[in-house]
Amino acid sequence: MIAKPRPRLLEKRDKQAATNALDRAENAKVKQRSGGQCEVLTVTTRLKSDFWICVTPRRCHLRASHVHHLISGIGRRNVGRSITAECKLHVCDRCHEEIHGHVLKPVNDYEKEAAATVRYERIK
Repeated sequence: MIAKPRPRLLEKRDKQAATNALDRAENAKVKQRSGGQCEVLTVTTRLKSDFWICVTPRRCHLRASHVHHLISGIGRRNVGRSITAECKLHVCDRCHEEIHGHVLKPVNDYEKEAAATVRYERIK
């Protein structure tokens, strides 16, 4: 007698449950890393003299409430590298709204996908 294969729906549910568990674990790492404070670093650029520019990064002082995915897009969130804690930021309501509203933009395209290197500038 041949045993019936496991239904595909159950396989999909198990896979989704494993992804959700990993996402929760990575979000906990992000929240632990932030210490409850928003992790957004904004860069203020100003001309000090005719020859050089002073760049001052400042961390937002508000309480963080959202986990923001640095790698996002249709079919990209929680897939592959984007699920890891290194590709997420713990951000406050205001910064999260400004990032999604394109008021805060990453300074450098090469450093925008890692939480350790991303810096934002305010577009006025």
